[in-house]
Amino acid sequence: METGDKGQVFRMNLAAGLKTLDPAFAGDKRAVWMTAQLYNGLVELDGDLHVQPAIAKRWEISEDAKTYRFILKDSVLYHSDKVFEDLAVGSSRQNQFPTRKVIASDFVYSFTRVCNPATASSGAWIFSGKIKGLESFKIGDNPQISGFQAPNDTTFEVHLTAPFPPFLGLLAMPYCYVVPKEAVEFYGDRFRSNPVGTGPFRLFRWEEGHHLILHKHPLYFEKDNGAQLPYLDALSVRFMPSKLSAFVEFLQGKLDFINGIDDSYKDEILNLDGSIKDSYASRFQFELAPQLNIEYLGMLVDSSLEAAKGHPLSDLRVRQALNYAIDRQKMVRYLLNGMGYPAESGFVPNGMPGFDATAVPGYTYDLNKAHALLKEAGYPNGEGLPQLTLNSTAQYAHISEYVQKSFEQIGVSLDVQNMQGGTLREASKGGRINLWRGSWIADYPEGENYLALFYSPNQAPNGPNTTRFSHPNFDELYRNSQGITDDSLRQSYYQEMDRLMLAHAPIIPLYYDRSLRILQKGITGLVGNPMNHLQLKRVKKGEESKNN
Repeated sequence: METGDKGQVFRMNLAAGLKTLDPAFAGDKRAVWMTAQLYNGLVELDGDLHVQPAIAKRWEISEDAKTYRFILKDSVLYHSDKVFEDLAVGSSRQNQFPTRKVIASDFVYSFTRVCNPATASSGAWIFSGKIKGLESFKIGDNPQISGFQAPNDTTFEVHLTAPFPPFLGLLAMPYCYVVPKEAVEFYGDRFRSNPVGTGPFRLFRWEEGHHLILHKHPLYFEKDNGAQLPYLDALSVRFMPSKLSAFVEFLQGKLDFINGIDDSYKDEILNLDGSIKDSYASRFQFELAPQLNIEYLGMLVDSSLEAAKGHPLSDLRVRQALNYAIDRQKMVRYLLNGMGYPAESGFVPNGMPGFDATAVPGYTYDLNKAHALLKEAGYPNGEGLPQLTLNSTAQYAHISEYVQKSFEQIGVSLDVQNMQGGTLREASKGGRINLWRGSWIADYPEGENYLALFYSPNQAPNGPNTTRFSHPNFDELYRNSQGITDDSLRQSYYQEMDRLMLAHAPIIPLYYDRSLRILQKGITGLVGNPMNHLQLKRVKKGEESKNN
């Protein structure tokens, strides 16, 4: 089967293309989605963001929460490949090439590879400062990382320098997928386009920029109630840059799946309240869910920086007034057609485990409070307040215009300056701008991943704290939360941190994201989660979808 002429073939499009199939560099959504079909890690996340076994069948955590011991399944095979031809033991033949079992030392190699500065993995940060012996390895004092151990072929251990409760969830990231040393060394730089993994699918062909075809892994280790996974025979991925063109192809039955909704056809499908128009709801399947992303405005609050000295945003009352001036409910309804949730709570978004809007009340639309705060700050009705500049990108022009008109209601003049995304990020990291549009997509499902943006030691340019927010009580709560293994108690710390941060208003939360997936009728088994992961191993196509 070459292009899906027979069998169950799932057809989709990646508008932004695909740069790599090497999990060590899976730093964007496209690579995350595709490597998830080709590889596995020790653990994975289910639809509720709970950690589930993958290659590890079980694990133990030491009493001091610094040692993780994983017992591996002993039946996990790599995809067949010529790199295994010279193996004398531990291999078996799968189709024309041999394969071999995954053993614990493969995880030692894979994790060390991500940490190795010579690899230059975009995921090196996930282990930084957490693993015993990592720093001595990075400076060349030790050829191995003592925190990664394989006592035998089915036991893998990780030794942390200090407790880090989100660690299991972090291990579900693609950076932690297992790869065979033989393949990495044989293919070298070409490993990015010659993946050898353990996943439910294996590479058949990749014509970069045009077409990617994956075929089922016939000896995949997972079963579903006794049935061999995956159910699909192949995955066919196209790279059409036009989302409108892809949508037209979907309407014609040439694609099975659309992720998200583009402005070019948003009003065609959605009512203002976010519900699906009847003409589409009857023809296709729609899956709506929270997505762990927040859109916000960041403000520079460190008055010791040159850009912030004497700036009106250094005044807490001005920052709070701007927060009260925005009607987030109306923004979501009329600008997003309901494809979001008003960010009337904290920085940790809707969909995150432990999210509780009542425990973390945020800013709601209140012009009276906004006017009162501006007057208290010495700017009655905005008089005497210099024009503010919002730095954003052209993609978010509709949001910027809405914010501009919102501020006008309280007499605040706002100039919008659009720039390239990379330039905007560098300017905010460098402390050269006072007000900017930002977003934060979860790396792993833990509130800490969001609140780290306000921890003093993480201040930019070397960390993600671009607002330069700093508060000793926040820092103490953050440090103390890292040693708490009880999930409920740790969530209470996160909520207290979020409330404290909001009280000092270094940001203006706008909205939490909402994902929309559109499927042809008859497709089942595509389970999403608030991380917007794509897992196809349980997908089936019914007669209705196959006949399109």
